[in-house]
Amino acid sequence: MASSNISDLFPFIQKNIHLFDAQNRFLKKIILTGKISALDKAANLFEFTERTIETFTNLKEELIPLLIHESLKKHTEELGSKAQISIDILIRNLFERTADVGFLATDESIISYLNNQKNADQLRKRLIEYTMKYSVYNEIIITDAEGNIRLNINKDNGLSSTNDPIIKTALQTDGYVEQYAHTDLFAAQPKTLLFAQRIIENQQAIGVLILCFRFDDEMERIFSSLLASDEHILFTDSKEIITSSMNFTISANEILRINTDSDYVYHNKNFFVSAKTKGYEGYYGARWISIAFKNIKKESSVSTTNTTLVKCTLDDKIQAILNKSDDVVEDLNDVIINGELIATKERVYVLTPILDNLRIVSSSILETIKETVAHLENTIVDGLTYDVQSSAKLAIDIMDRNLYERANDCRWWAMTPTFEEELSRDLPDIKRLCTVLLYINNLYTVYTNLFIYTSDLTIIAASNDQTVIGKNVTGEYAFKTLNNQNTQSYFVSNFESTPFYGNQSTYIYSATICMNGKILGGIGIVFDAYPQFQAMLNDSFPSSKKGFSFFIDRKGFVISTTHPTIKPLDHIDLDDDIYRYNSEQATHRLITFNGIKYLVGIAVSRGYREYKIQDNYKNDVLSLTFIEY
Repeated sequence: MASSNISDLFPFIQKNIHLFDAQNRFLKKIILTGKISALDKAANLFEFTERTIETFTNLKEELIPLLIHESLKKHTEELGSKAQISIDILIRNLFERTADVGFLATDESIISYLNNQKNADQLRKRLIEYTMKYSVYNEIIITDAEGNIRLNINKDNGLSSTNDPIIKTALQTDGYVEQYAHTDLFAAQPKTLLFAQRIIENQQAIGVLILCFRFDDEMERIFSSLLASDEHILFTDSKEIITSSMNFTISANEILRINTDSDYVYHNKNFFVSAKTKGYEGYYGARWISIAFKNIKKESSVSTTNTTLVKCTLDDKIQAILNKSDDVVEDLNDVIINGELIATKERVYVLTPILDNLRIVSSSILETIKETVAHLENTIVDGLTYDVQSSAKLAIDIMDRNLYERANDCRWWAMTPTFEEELSRDLPDIKRLCTVLLYINNLYTVYTNLFIYTSDLTIIAASNDQTVIGKNVTGEYAFKTLNNQNTQSYFVSNFESTPFYGNQSTYIYSATICMNGKILGGIGIVFDAYPQFQAMLNDSFPSSKKGFSFFIDRKGFVISTTHPTIKPLDHIDLDDDIYRYNSEQATHRLITFNGIKYLVGIAVSRGYREYKIQDNYKNDVLSLTFIEY
């Protein structure tokens, strides 16, 4: 399906090939005419001109393939990046769902309800609270071991039982089950993405918990954040199209025949690049393939490039070709000047029309070379600026999506019945609290410790580091937690060093534990900031480039960096306009940092779903990607 016709891929390049060839023929015709008319008077001149023509021919044979190479590289890297980001962002999200369903399936309220079928409204209210926090779900269903639906949160769903095979599979599986298929649970939908896990009591499966993921909603968010108006993405399992960003005119059968192992495929006026997920924490989901594509037929315009950046980014090979193009133009000018001298000295007036034609073709060659070189430079610089901007944006998007989950976790865990029950007693069962915290922490490994503190700010239980028991929690986030009764509220520490994280810097997320309107205490969850943020920066950095990345606050204090000698809470001195940058779109700057020149991509935290958008949490973070040039 790949096309070898350059004009199909890059009309601009094909146009310039024709121009170069026409100019070459015109030069040869001029020389032939000149030799016939005045060879005896200007033999050296024509010989020099022929060598210039040879140089010009060689230039075309080097410049055009280079332009094709750089144009292909630009499109494959940009589309490939979007294909990779889209699938990996989804996989990171779905990985969190596997932990959610595993933990919620152990919820004491659900187990109790399956046993006695009492307090349905109370449990439904509790599960609605869950979806208010984890807004990626639009339905929660609880069945018994026979597939009878015992409770769900959507009262409009009137099903009383299901024949979906996910029930039998979940009952026989030690862990979660993921399924994207048509289901009688949502008969009107073509397919639904479900996560299910069996509910265990006394080592017996008594039912199944099903979480229904808002797949279409999530894909719309991913696509809209990645794609320009002329770009598209679809996911496929090689048998059918799973989801796409548009209703495209290319048939599904054509797309499914695309060789996803190729670097790129050009077909039906579209340029296709595919990607498979790199996985996250060992999770690969359904191993779908992401295909990004666009129509590049219209690519013909050349924007103005940054000349400073151009000079610094061109490698030796490219620079040598550009120097050769300058030599060709200079040699042609020398031919004209020398020809004029010969014509005047030897009174060879027959050279005049020949020199006039040389001026015409020289001017044409100069314009063609300028346009070709400008297009080459623009292609290279566009690719580089895309790299830094998309890297910075990807890093901050991953951070927002990750910390959204942390805000959800602390609020939901604060509603754990065991915590409410024990904190309401005069003498809480510390061992029981620690056991539950450890169970949670083992499921959610992005935390180094979870702890529970009482209304007097004293920690009484912890998951991993139990040396914190007996210590007091300090900080505004803790005081706000203990003056809150809204189950949708959460509070976050400043990014600062804390003894709860080995005196390193991190965020602690906190939520209120209350019962019947009485505030009993709070839960604090210690985010494992250093490796998690490092992984985000490393995973989003362009693999073929040299440089480093940062997360910083508005004042320039470092949250995380891959720079070898800079550490969290260090201050980096940058222009004020970078600290103030506040657009939804990423941008770039040329910066000299520690004596080295960098192209820097800049993006600012915009939040995800409710996080930082509708929850009153304000904490601007900037993502910076530094690439040497």
